Amino acid sequence: MRSKTGIVISNVNQKTIVVRVDREVSHPIYKKNYRVSKKFHAHDEKNEAEVGDVVEIIESIPLSKLKNWKLVKIISKNAKVVDQPAAVESASERELKESVAKEKTAPKIEKAKSENNSATAK
Repeated sequence: MRSKTGIVISNVNQKTIVVRVDREVSHPIYKKNYRVSKKFHAHDEKNEAEVGDVVEIIESIPLSKLKNWKLVKIISKNAKVVDQPAAVESASERELKESVAKEKTAPKIEKAKSENNSATAK
């Protein structure tokens, strides 16, 4: 029996989960590695898997038109599901953006205060 490990991306249907399995492939000519992902519909008898869980599935007899896999176990709970790697933003990047935004607004506020002070002095 073949088994695969992936991340649950959907559990909307009863007793069915959709698992995304990623693998790295080397390009035959350019030799660059890139990620290829594929979705598998798997049977989840107890409806225990949630979106973001890392799970292991095994091949089984056809259970429906799309379901040929069964959930074996949940390896870890609530992994971060990211469809687009560019959308991920670390805490340090977020802090940097916030500090840049503050620096841009700070001179305007100080300039406005100095103008108010000079206007009241006249």
